[in-house]
Amino acid sequence: MMQIQPHLQDYAQVIMRRRWVIITFFTVLIVAVLIGSLKQTPIYEANTTLLIERKSPKVVAVEEVTPMGSSGDYRAYEDYYETQYRLIKSKTLIKKVADSLGFKPDNPHKGNNPVKKLLKAIKVKPVKKSQLVEINVENPNPEMAAKIANTVAGEYIRQNLERNISASGNAAEWLSKKIDEQRQKLRDAEIALHEYREQHNINILPQLTGEIAIEEIKAEYARLQALLANYSQRYTNEHPEVIELKAQINSLRNKIHGLEDIDKSNKTMEYGVLEREVQSNKRMYELLLRRLKEIDLSSTLNVNNISIIDRAEIPEKPVKPNLALNMILAVIVGLFMGTGLGFFIDYLDTTIKSPQDIKTTLETNLLGSIPSIDIKDKIKKDKIVHLQPHSPISEIYRDIRTEILYLMPKDKSSAVLITSAEPRAGKTMTTVNLGIALAQKGSKVLIVDSDLRKPQLHNIFNLERKTGLSEYLVRRTGFDNAIKDTGIENIKVVTSGKVSNNPAELISSGRMNEFIREAKQKFDFVFFDSPPIASVTDAVILADIVDVLIQVVRSGEAPVPIVLRAKEKLTNTRAKFSGIILNDLKAYHGDYYSYKYYQYYGEESRRKSKKNKRL
Repeated sequence: MMQIQPHLQDYAQVIMRRRWVIITFFTVLIVAVLIGSLKQTPIYEANTTLLIERKSPKVVAVEEVTPMGSSGDYRAYEDYYETQYRLIKSKTLIKKVADSLGFKPDNPHKGNNPVKKLLKAIKVKPVKKSQLVEINVENPNPEMAAKIANTVAGEYIRQNLERNISASGNAAEWLSKKIDEQRQKLRDAEIALHEYREQHNINILPQLTGEIAIEEIKAEYARLQALLANYSQRYTNEHPEVIELKAQINSLRNKIHGLEDIDKSNKTMEYGVLEREVQSNKRMYELLLRRLKEIDLSSTLNVNNISIIDRAEIPEKPVKPNLALNMILAVIVGLFMGTGLGFFIDYLDTTIKSPQDIKTTLETNLLGSIPSIDIKDKIKKDKIVHLQPHSPISEIYRDIRTEILYLMPKDKSSAVLITSAEPRAGKTMTTVNLGIALAQKGSKVLIVDSDLRKPQLHNIFNLERKTGLSEYLVRRTGFDNAIKDTGIENIKVVTSGKVSNNPAELISSGRMNEFIREAKQKFDFVFFDSPPIASVTDAVILADIVDVLIQVVRSGEAPVPIVLRAKEKLTNTRAKFSGIILNDLKAYHGDYYSYKYYQYYGEESRRKSKKNKRL
């Protein structure tokens, strides 16, 4: 069987069906939120803004630190600030704040711990793309909220300063030990260099060693030789400048011979190693001394990288409850949850509600759908086709009449049983109005009240109940005496008669067959109004001796299993099951447009009728 996809109109119908569930849930939620918001204690919020600058390390050189914001330092930057946020809400700091404000636990065993209360009231909120941090504090007392926020900020700055001073002291102590060790290393290196120089009789400056030193001395030697040649042209050998120049040349010659001797003995390299060790130890020693002086200076200045930008002020307006926001959220949640609840209840509802349910769930013929009739007078409702022949409801009954005529044998009287699975389905109203619709067409119609337990036809037509069907079945009256006039053309009625103690036995008697046979001889249509199938077996017994079966289902009242069971009972009888009439259909159950069309043409017919009467 082809599956019909849900349409947007189907969802709208569900909302209309369950509108009171949705409205009730929505109203209760709105009222509850409103009362709760009005009864809630006002909460004030105070904000203190801090500037947290990242500290530069004091023990290593500034040039060795990666610039803040680079890719290599981003993780450390993030971790540093996350650590600071957690320090602000640390239990140690909050306990100091509680002690400073004089908060004492009333009863720790009952959860009256001021530290826990403060931790819940304090929120740390970083300001995006900046080094600013807000400390937000909520409290019923606006003055106390501002006081707590400022106290937390002050205690955080104080503890940070103490950590800096403590870190400087530890660093200075560590550097002092390292300086002592480095001083001893430098002394040992200088002693080793001096002993090596004395041992190998190296009378040159420490920096004039190796190949570079020899080349420089040779260059100087050549320069002095050229200068001596120049002097020899102008001065005699006894001239003081010539004598001094020759002495310098001899000294350089001796140095060159000495370095060459050292190089030849492979001692220059060892000397250079010792000299470089001395220089390295000396540079490290000087660096440590400089760092120690910097740490001493910073500790005396008490530099802090955290400062207060804006101190908390006493708030004037509460932040909670936010009545406008609460009501907006209540409206949104109420609509969504109310609608969801409506759909859930509708999903749990297993009753027949719409013409679509008849076609898909029951898989049977739908003769027509009768909308809900807004008439308080039940008698008028039961005879609406007669009393309001031009109404939309009357047009619908006439449309059902046409459907039934197509299904019945032509040129032959028919006995029709109209029943239902459940009580109060509207089968009596349907029987009477269909009978009147057929009578208006010119057919002779007999309506029989075969509900011998709870009869209704005598009330509708304002007739005496006695001398009816039950009297005929027990042979206390004849057929003609049981027939009663209704005052409506072509409509006759057989009332139930006296209520019997054994109605099923009376209906199943042969006398009932005689009644139907005689009624079909004198009338075109014989309608039987019977009791519900789910309650008694009268209708099933009667279904075996009539020609046509019609089942009435009241929208939203008949569960699917009961309707299916009643249909199964009826289809197993010898009579022809024509289909189902859906009664009390609401406009939102899917046949709304058809109803509007009937209403339009009904109004048009009524206007024409009034016009003809005036003429």
